[in-house]
Amino acid sequence: QGGCNGYATRFWDCCKPHCAWSANANGSPMKSCNRADDNTVNADTGSSCSGGGAYTCHDLSPWALSGNIAYGYAATSSGDVCGRCYQLQFTGASYNAGNDPGSAALAGKQMIVQAINVGFDVQGEQFDILVPGGGVGRFNACSDQWGVSTNELGVQYGGFLATCKQMHGNNHGALKTCVLVKCTSVFQSRGLTDLATGCRWFVDWFQVADNPSLVYREVACPQEISGKSQMGGRDVRNSCN
Repeated sequence: QGGCNGYATRFWDCCKPHCAWSANANGSPMKSCNRADDNTVNADTGSSCSGGGAYTCHDLSPWALSGNIAYGYAATSSGDVCGRCYQLQFTGASYNAGNDPGSAALAGKQMIVQAINVGFDVQGEQFDILVPGGGVGRFNACSDQWGVSTNELGVQYGGFLATCKQMHGNNHGALKTCVLVKCTSVFQSRGLTDLATGCRWFVDWFQVADNPSLVYREVACPQEISGKSQMGGRDVRNSCN
């Protein structure tokens, strides 16, 4: 009640997150990892998306606390967002994917996400959730980090699910099976366990929802979220901006 209207998209581009740079973080920057997913790089290491050695850490994949609550990380619009957390409640509708069965199945579920990145093509009410296999978007360091072809990563904007929709339309069961197969072939087969788990979360908890609509508000960050990102939370603002 009293929340702001918004919607969620998805991505995983393997770049160093915006909030991992000292100049962008409010306080301590968040962690980033090297090509082998070791958290041994410092805040001055360049982003993998511009030829540097810093990547997104695999353990920033989303995870479920219960059948109705999950935690994760997201890119938001530019501004003073680093470290802020938002509670999202999904409405059961899709923002732009029509009669999407995944969005309908997601109705009433809630996530808390921490802003760790910005996207200059991300709108003010948009949360671009960090989901393995969600699509690389504008940048792609994943082919280099994981040793996979661009085609294996799915459609540039939309990833595995967008590719599966080209084959199966809105058949919910077929979509879930198709994305799950890709989770296994791209991540599990290469021993990328954290990514495989996050990808399966998208199938099982998120119900392969395609750009679901939501209501959101800013909240205090749970310790489990800020502890994993190594970036503390912020004072809560009562604003839709």
